[in-house]
Amino acid sequence: MKAGSVIYQQKVTNIDSVIFYNPGTNPGINITTVQIPGGTFTMGSPVSEVNHESNETQYQVTLTAFKMSKYEITNAQYAAFLNTKSIGSNGLYTGGTYPFKTLIYATSGSYDWGLHYTGGQWLPVTGYENNPVIKVTWYGAAEFATYAGGRLPTEAEWEYACRGNTTTPFNTGNCLSDVQANYLWVYPYNTCTNTNTTYPFKTQPVGTYTANSYGLHDMHGNVLEWCNDLLGTYPTTAQTNPTGAVTGSERVFRGGSWYSNAQACRSAYRNGMLPGSNDRIGFRVVGPVVHCLALS
Repeated sequence: MKAGSVIYQQKVTNIDSVIFYNPGTNPGINITTVQIPGGTFTMGSPVSEVNHESNETQYQVTLTAFKMSKYEITNAQYAAFLNTKSIGSNGLYTGGTYPFKTLIYATSGSYDWGLHYTGGQWLPVTGYENNPVIKVTWYGAAEFATYAGGRLPTEAEWEYACRGNTTTPFNTGNCLSDVQANYLWVYPYNTCTNTNTTYPFKTQPVGTYTANSYGLHDMHGNVLEWCNDLLGTYPTTAQTNPTGAVTGSERVFRGGSWYSNAQACRSAYRNGMLPGSNDRIGFRVVGPVVHCLALS
């Protein structure tokens, strides 16, 4: 074990399901992960798919196995990171891989379900500790991922993990109901039956909705999720472990949010924003694992 590592002790039944991160000498943040097996899949959507978009041209992708956080990163986890790095009220980080970039913005008004800067520290809004962090920039997501000993998922990894061996518009099938994801279900896709009469219209605690076949929660809806890639045109030939466009100004986001209609929550749907943007967006992280030891 590397000098300076910290041991976190917790009984686990599946050693691949829990990772305890300890980058360098920083305090660890516990992130539950799942193993995503390697494989080959068809990325994008067929032209016959309802609401197919021109930037979703299908091509074959082969990926090696990786681990991904089971849930979107929460307010509590992100606040711990900010406070460890002594990030001030303006959210600016002078160090890291992307120095002098704003990592996050405090929430307020109609989106006040994130973080506030109070008494010299970042704190989750009371009652929203386990909700996904929002208003985080791509820089903020990337810096957290590095701190956690991992990285942001590539766009291909994200879609592969989201699909969970499905080829339908959603990992739930050909439609998405209000009990399967937190999205703007008043605008339905295909003919899903919705059972609720009141729309949440805000983030929900991570894990509220049923996981996909890989054990990942909220890949559809809740919050948009940053990917590592620059937004660009898909290649026309088969690729292995693709990392996205070489040039561009926007970073990819995936998954849809509580404020998205169903078509924007599709497994293949892709869009992008400038990396300094903040909105109804969060993220999750992928392996590798560093400095970790799980004890049973």
